[in-house]
Amino acid sequence: MTINAMIRKVPIDWDDLEMALTMNMEEHGCYLDIRTGKVEMTADPDLEGDMSPSEEEIDKGFAEGYFVHIESLPSSVEYNWMADFAETVTDPSLRDMLAVALDGRGAFRRFKNVLADYPAERDRWFTFRATHLCEAMNEWLADNDIEPTTVPPERTR
Repeated sequence: MTINAMIRKVPIDWDDLEMALTMNMEEHGCYLDIRTGKVEMTADPDLEGDMSPSEEEIDKGFAEGYFVHIESLPSSVEYNWMADFAETVTDPSLRDMLAVALDGRGAFRRFKNVLADYPAERDRWFTFRATHLCEAMNEWLADNDIEPTTVPPERTR
């Protein structure tokens, strides 16, 4: 918590927050509206029917203090989760395949492809990731002096 900051109680839309933290698309900006708990996302201004906030609305949201910018987690964070998970795998053959999958470009896809043939470990990965993602969301909220008034959904997949 920052010095002299007031904790803001917000009804968080956890699915939206998860999407904002994990989408890693530089051309989009995401903002938490602390009045509603919804995440507003900017999109390509040339898209027909685009409902995202305008630059003026975003500026107003920051000026009036109800928009908080959400920066996506660096891909290295989820990569580290995958590496940490791989170390917990007890099957030496699978652990080795995951280590190879994590080496170089395309690691995310290869990691998921390897786990596709191991449904129990794949399910365990989703639970592992969900736990770490919930921790990351709660850390982001705390760093921004926000106390959620809603409970995150239980996720295993």
